Amino acid sequence: MFRAKTVMVIGAGASVEVGLPMGPELLRSIVQLTDIKFNFNRQSFGDHLIIEALRIHLNEGASVVKLNAHIKAGWRLAKSATQAMSIDNVIDALENSEVELIGKLGIVRAIWRAEAASLFFRVPEGVNEGLNLSKFNDNWYGSLTKLLTENVKLSEIEGIFDNFQIINFNYDRCLEHYLPFSLAGYYGVELAWIRELMQRLVVHRPYGVAGKLPWQVGVGPSADFGGGSAQCLSDVAQQVRTFTERVEEGEQLAAMKASIANADRVIFLGFAFHRQNVELLATKMQDHAEILATCFRISESDKSVIEEELEKAFQHEFSLDDKRITLTNATCAQLFQEYWRTMTAVRGEHEPYANSMQNIRSFQMPVFGQIFGKRR
Repeated sequence: MFRAKTVMVIGAGASVEVGLPMGPELLRSIVQLTDIKFNFNRQSFGDHLIIEALRIHLNEGASVVKLNAHIKAGWRLAKSATQAMSIDNVIDALENSEVELIGKLGIVRAIWRAEAASLFFRVPEGVNEGLNLSKFNDNWYGSLTKLLTENVKLSEIEGIFDNFQIINFNYDRCLEHYLPFSLAGYYGVELAWIRELMQRLVVHRPYGVAGKLPWQVGVGPSADFGGGSAQCLSDVAQQVRTFTERVEEGEQLAAMKASIANADRVIFLGFAFHRQNVELLATKMQDHAEILATCFRISESDKSVIEEELEKAFQHEFSLDDKRITLTNATCAQLFQEYWRTMTAVRGEHEPYANSMQNIRSFQMPVFGQIFGKRR
């Protein structure tokens, strides 16, 4: 279990380990989905569900003026994408509402398709609902289960998330889909009970999510893991943000920053350290807090810059003889293997956190459950 107040910040690289695409691959998928063409009133290219969602959203009846404008925006997106870093950059650069809408429809649809296509989440033959949990043994998902359940008896399971929060910059629902199956399988209990327990896990979503899973509470539209209807696609697309859109000032942003400010340890997994995202997290950390991060295939010179930017963002002075920031050239799975004792160690300035119920209460959010972004 986590014995110190821990915040895990999840970036795109973390989802790669379970078969989800990173920026360039996601962008190629979005281009294929939104490059919509018709041949004698029959759609010959692009995604049919996106067209249905556009018709629902635009609600223009027999007229197709607005629809055609969005189809042309998809073509514009495809041309710009050949030189773009990510879909977010394209939407931001073009400053066009039609490009923004079709781009976001493409984002959600691409995430749904990636969830459905991942071999890790393929439902075993003959099983109505379930996962082959052995597939996760070699990635960080399996390691997270081991960490969460270490020394936690079934009678203590209701406190399994007490010291743990997540800030997820991705749109996919892979972790929330996986954890109930994993914990239910480990403890031999009903899946529904664990799903109810999952409401205690605080997950901040600064850029929204590709729909709540049907069993999750909170605001926002729901979608099955791997996809939903055209109406659902329309609703979800209107609630996701790109990284160039600011999270509105208010309770959501304040709660996310409070998680960082109260943490003893912040763990970055597969995070690219885009300056916009670091700025969203920026707040003063506790003097004793530490940072542990994957910097897989990031150069030493860039790691030095990242370290300086993190120190500035978190108003944290790291002395040479007490270095509390670790940027390691490791995958997410390797980080768990190499820093297991670090992740599970007590980290506090005064008393062990595991024995401080006052600290436990201060780290919990006023309302348990998923925190979803709202459209600006």
